[in-house]
Amino acid sequence: MDNEDNEDERTEELDTLRSIYPELELDPGDPFAARIQLLVAPTTPLPVTFEPGQSIERLAYLPPLHLKIALPAQYPAEAPPSVTLSTSPSWIPADKTNILKEEARLLWEEYGGGQMLFAYVSYLQETAETAFGLEELTLPLSLRTELLAYSTRTKRELFDKETFDCEVCLEPKKGSACYRMQRCSHVFCVACLQDYYNNCIKEGDVNNVKCMSVECGKSEPGSNKKKDRLISPKELLQIPISTEIVERYAKIKRKKKIEADPTITYCPRSWCQGAMRTKKYPKITNVHEMDESDSEADEPVSAAAEVAQAESTFEKRKVGITGMDRLAVCEDCTLAFCQICLASWHGDFVRCEPRDATQLTEDDQASLNFIMKNCSPCPTCSIPCQKSYGCNHMTCFQCKTHFCYLCGAWLPPERPYDHFSNPKNKACFQRLMDMAEGDMAQGDVQFGGRRGAEQMADFWEQEAMRIQMELDAQDS
Repeated sequence: MDNEDNEDERTEELDTLRSIYPELELDPGDPFAARIQLLVAPTTPLPVTFEPGQSIERLAYLPPLHLKIALPAQYPAEAPPSVTLSTSPSWIPADKTNILKEEARLLWEEYGGGQMLFAYVSYLQETAETAFGLEELTLPLSLRTELLAYSTRTKRELFDKETFDCEVCLEPKKGSACYRMQRCSHVFCVACLQDYYNNCIKEGDVNNVKCMSVECGKSEPGSNKKKDRLISPKELLQIPISTEIVERYAKIKRKKKIEADPTITYCPRSWCQGAMRTKKYPKITNVHEMDESDSEADEPVSAAAEVAQAESTFEKRKVGITGMDRLAVCEDCTLAFCQICLASWHGDFVRCEPRDATQLTEDDQASLNFIMKNCSPCPTCSIPCQKSYGCNHMTCFQCKTHFCYLCGAWLPPERPYDHFSNPKNKACFQRLMDMAEGDMAQGDVQFGGRRGAEQMADFWEQEAMRIQMELDAQDS
């Protein structure tokens, strides 16, 4: 084969390769040399350990593989192509690079001196999907920032170019107007996410700050019920949700956890009432760093479990009554006080007694009286619930338990209305729509369950007072 035919064959192969890969660049100074960048996006993100420090990251995208091709005059019949492989920064081990380069010669031999550039580029692309066979990688800590930034930037650039159907508004949107959930990869448009999460947080419904897909959630073993994972503050900021709203979300979540924990003591100062300092619920300082620590949905605590936990805590305090475990410091006003008697801290060796739990302030007692008279407790978590309108089939705002507002009975979620059509339920039979305008709109209504017992006790107390007043009037 003469040189002219050889040149034509090399030119033809590079032109064909360029038609398949438009990003292929020919060398201006050498008509038989070219270069191309190949995307490295492992199907499974590659675990990378950065030393020193042992910081481990899973990278979905790594800096591209730079392939330089030079076709000698003897190619393809008598000599293989010359290939050079590199990355910037250099992250592929040298031994792995040598194996990839050797594959070019092996393919040339396999093709019997025929054109094999397309097969070689395809091979590199396929092996890039497995990170060139690497199961893990160890790199210097100095490369961490650059590689993380590249992976994040590339992921966003590719996402922005795609088109998605938002699972809420069902409209096709460009990726640049959408957000992919980090844990489950469901995609929604940013406008729908912002509307939903802003409303949830403003209304205090933080347990619904989760993925909106009906398919999302992890089923518990042996149960069809899905366990929801809440969105972390750090991810909310990336959607983006405003810092002010995210701070409110984090504070409400923390407040709910503290109020559900009977081991937490509150500052005795009436003008403060701050919670005691505790490592269990650290004060929120920077929501930008809050990732997974506060992303779990609150588990409802039954009344019996809460009482048992409180009793256990009280017994522990009695055992350590002469120790430093009595000392508490208010996280707001920094008052040091005793957890047993709630007086200012009096030292380790002073014996004290627990303050009577019934000693409520006038405002606390008035609030408690209103709650007992005007709210029905959830049978699962005991959270007081008040109906503003609608039927007497209630769903607890806290734990989503279905129950009857009139008697407090638990209702099966699949058949909640059977309760109101069963003659055996005398307090609730055919009373589904009683108080449809709200708890406070119809005056006195007969309840059952605990609230009914409170109602009867209040009635007889009023009757006793009336009779006593009549007897006093007769005596006078």
